[in-house]
Amino acid sequence: MKNFMALILVLALSSVLLVGCGNSQTENNDTDTAVNILEIDQNETWPRTILDAAGNDIILEEVPSRITLLHIVYMEYLLALDTPPTAAAIGNALGEVEGLDKSELFAPYLKDVDMMVVGSSRDLNLEAVLESDPDLLLTFYNPAGLEAYDQLIEIAPVAQLDYNATWQEQLASVAELLGKEEEAQKLVSKFEKEISDAKDILSGYEDRTFALFRTDGKSFIAQGNSKYYDTFGITKPTGFPDTASPTDTTSLEAVAEMNPNYIVFQHNYDMSKSFVESLESSSVWHSMDAVKNGQIYYFDENMNSYGPLAFSLAAEKLTEMYSK
Repeated sequence: MKNFMALILVLALSSVLLVGCGNSQTENNDTDTAVNILEIDQNETWPRTILDAAGNDIILEEVPSRITLLHIVYMEYLLALDTPPTAAAIGNALGEVEGLDKSELFAPYLKDVDMMVVGSSRDLNLEAVLESDPDLLLTFYNPAGLEAYDQLIEIAPVAQLDYNATWQEQLASVAELLGKEEEAQKLVSKFEKEISDAKDILSGYEDRTFALFRTDGKSFIAQGNSKYYDTFGITKPTGFPDTASPTDTTSLEAVAEMNPNYIVFQHNYDMSKSFVESLESSSVWHSMDAVKNGQIYYFDENMNSYGPLAFSLAAEKLTEMYSK
């Protein structure tokens, strides 16, 4: 898996940027996309060769037991399949890092799990990746390319998955890497039922509007795109964007004009809380229905992946909010 030249090359570098890892992740919640991310004969035993989204053959001699995530987006897929990574890069597009032990989404699955951190998703430490001794490196595919791919492939096979695929397809793709296809099929049925049940409950509140944001500490950043709203059958405010980008900010005045019934920050908790506190002296802020009625909420920033565990937790939290 490693050779002498790779060791020399990797140790000469302290860190490297993964191209495109800073992009907003919510834009990829497109459930209409039907992309076969990995192609594999379901009856094939180990070793197996898998074609990933980058068009590369991933050769796995046996079931990988040590997986290093180059981007945190696939954490929940591994956890759902009861295969915690042995190492992972963490972080988000705006640079803040929430400790995994504080993550409402991840913490319940990471008890007693010894997981190494190999830098942030925006600033990967190649030396740490090498030290994590992986059987498999996992990340999403970016057409712009994965910087230092030639160095990474000398450490372990690098599987790049298509993040534009549905969460169902991505779960199946991760399962194929682990030989857990049957488990994935059962999980898809389980999570789809949870989402469907929540949508049935929320359908009775179509007159209420819901605004999902991140923040850079100064402005609102729209986070949930139209597909997110469609998934749960919830209503976005008039004027709320159909797409989301970490660079597209929305002013307080614009949010006040939307006047949502619910405002949710799905971002780093400390940063979101500090931003809300900075608005306390604003009469514009206090003019909104969500503020008047105490309907300001904070969701785990890791739910921005919009994968199976994120949707499952969102189903639980949304039904609780709307049922009050």
